[in-house]
Amino acid sequence: PAAGRGSVEASVPPGPLAQLHRAELDPGCGHIPLFLTLLFFFSGCFCHRKQEETTPPAAWMLLAPNAAYYWYLITEGQTFILFIFTFFAMTATVMHQRRRGLVPDCNGLFMLYSFCAALCLVAVWVSCLWNDAVLRRKHPGLIYVPQPRSSSCLLYISSYQGVT
Repeated sequence: PAAGRGSVEASVPPGPLAQLHRAELDPGCGHIPLFLTLLFFFSGCFCHRKQEETTPPAAWMLLAPNAAYYWYLITEGQTFILFIFTFFAMTATVMHQRRRGLVPDCNGLFMLYSFCAALCLVAVWVSCLWNDAVLRRKHPGLIYVPQPRSSSCLLYISSYQGVT
């Protein structure tokens, strides 16, 4: 009986099972390790208040591309909830570390500024597309973060229909 059961399991191809399993999971679940890694990295980015650092000029130049990357990750990957929980955890970590006399170093400040800038970009993105009825049907619910691909396809289709 054990051999028969093993032969049945061996005859099922793993590809469709993996696709079915991936389809049932929330698409944002694949980003959980990334946000956990960012949070773990951030938790090590603190120094004593006496050694407080400022953000170097090179970091200010990288802030915009990094915030744009987070914006794309949040909007296209539909990971707003993971992002906001990570941001709240980072804020709670800062408050906890300040009680211990520690402040974020230049890497921690860069991450905080990047997350704040990305949150502002997402807010602007959502406010610009807030009243779009087509995107509202595609992304129903309280948390409305439309994907850039959806809005660009919608813009392309509407401009194409206007030409014909």
